[in-house]
Amino acid sequence: MKITPTTLSINQLLGSGNEQFIIPAYQRRYSWGEKQWSDLFNDIKLLSQQDSHLLGTILCLTSNYAVGINQLELVDGQQRTTTLTLLLKALSDKFTKLKLDELHKEINSLLYCKGLDRVLKRKVILGDLDNLDYEKFMKNEDINTIKNQKIIEGYNFFMQKLNELDLTELLEYHYKLVNNTYTIRLDVGNAKDAYKLFETINNRGLSLSPTDIIKNFLLGHSSLIDDNTLEKVKGSWTELIINLDGIKTDDFFRQYLSSQLKRKITGSTIIDEFKKYYFESVIEAENLNEFSQYEHPRSLETDEEELEETHVDDEIVSATANSEHHKISIIDFAKRLRDASKIYGQIRNQLFTNVNINNHLNNLTKIKSFPSYIFLIDLFQRNIEDTKKLEILKLIETFMLRRHICEYRTGELDAIFANLVSVENENIIENIKEKLLKHFPSDNEFRDKFYRYNFRGNENRAKYVLETFEYDLIKDQGEYVLTSGGELHLEHIIPQKITTKKSKEEFGNWEIYLGTNAKEQHMKYVNRIGNFTLIAKKLNIIASNNPYKNKVKEYQKSNIHLTKMLTNLDEFKIQQVKDRSTEFATKAVQLWSF
Repeated sequence: MKITPTTLSINQLLGSGNEQFIIPAYQRRYSWGEKQWSDLFNDIKLLSQQDSHLLGTILCLTSNYAVGINQLELVDGQQRTTTLTLLLKALSDKFTKLKLDELHKEINSLLYCKGLDRVLKRKVILGDLDNLDYEKFMKNEDINTIKNQKIIEGYNFFMQKLNELDLTELLEYHYKLVNNTYTIRLDVGNAKDAYKLFETINNRGLSLSPTDIIKNFLLGHSSLIDDNTLEKVKGSWTELIINLDGIKTDDFFRQYLSSQLKRKITGSTIIDEFKKYYFESVIEAENLNEFSQYEHPRSLETDEEELEETHVDDEIVSATANSEHHKISIIDFAKRLRDASKIYGQIRNQLFTNVNINNHLNNLTKIKSFPSYIFLIDLFQRNIEDTKKLEILKLIETFMLRRHICEYRTGELDAIFANLVSVENENIIENIKEKLLKHFPSDNEFRDKFYRYNFRGNENRAKYVLETFEYDLIKDQGEYVLTSGGELHLEHIIPQKITTKKSKEEFGNWEIYLGTNAKEQHMKYVNRIGNFTLIAKKLNIIASNNPYKNKVKEYQKSNIHLTKMLTNLDEFKIQQVKDRSTEFATKAVQLWSF
């Protein structure tokens, strides 16, 4: 392995007129936040002019230098390098405002380069997901259409900090940034060496996310095979990153592995479990030095506390231990990951062609059914009718709502849904129902808990419940959809606050209206289901001594039956909350039932 390490100031790193840093398409979006921006800015600001600051290492995959612009693939250092350009652009713009044109030009020479055609080009080219946004940012064009707001937020953060400096401090900061701030650039000529070095300098990934380690592991191995394999695996990984845009990729890998291995996978074991799965699945894996560590599948090590918590691990362990992997090529393995990521993205963002499926996936999001995605990754790759998928989604809705309302332990859910993957397509609905019933609250327990359940902090769950009540009221056959998103509001009939001066000015004196023990009773019942309804817009009411009557005038304008029914009540106090909660609890048992 030939490595060329060079310690460079920022002036030296970005000052070469014939180099351009390319962030590969397979890299994730720019994602640094305020902590990293603040650390970088302050580290430089606090330097004395005799001191220096080491920004860290960047790893470049290089080729033979030629006339014109030479492109260096940035294997490691994407976030640091991008952040540097945001800071430099903020400085450049600041100097422009101060009419310090010479300094503005100096900084621009670090942000741009020219080839033989003498056309100005950006010194840093971001990956596919961010490059269009970055180009708009650098040109100050269509800023309001930029999707990755981290780019804008980072620039604004640095501009705010620079605005706090007087001219002397600003000039000093600029000097320390470009002359006293250093990075160690490691140039490597071969892809296989670059990926191996990436793993080494990051201490085997302890400081990186599981996704970063998995990416490097896959690309590193494929680079050892041949260039064609590397390019195909890179292509699949690029599509995977695009499919998961806006989603935590570590979540995908944890839940994908749980689905494949049919057991619960924790965040701390993602890397080890992925490698084990990889070595058991990929033909070419036998050529890796690490293969001997995974040649004989390890016995499943399950924490005793986890076993006690899930009650289903024996069944899952058996299913996993007896499974046999049909080995495939690394190219096909990468394609499997890509295909699963596409399904996962469609599940999380509700992007299927079937609108009804998307509606039920949205319901699962409102209920907070994240663990169910372990099984859904598998379900949506099966060749079964959409009608069956819809029935299964409804079963999961019922299952998840009952468990949440009854406050069952969430730690069991990963194992429960991983176990569902073993269900065959034949009689799939009946078999899923049978498995879920083992962990299903009874009608009596659900009714009692539903009446008492505090929906505070779970407003979307309450909205889902009320929407379902509304559909039942109008005998909907799947043809009607309530206004969704932020346009449909969850309305507290008795307001959330009744004792403050502001609440009394806005809603009227509910404290007097509710009568004896109003504060105590309000605290106990304000977030129960009986105190909620749905409304399409903010109420326009006038505070009065009978605040409910003023609300009723607005409720009469609503097209939502659940809300219009409130107009039949002469008053609405704690007793009415109890009565509606009792009524809704009885209805809930009917609607969310197997």
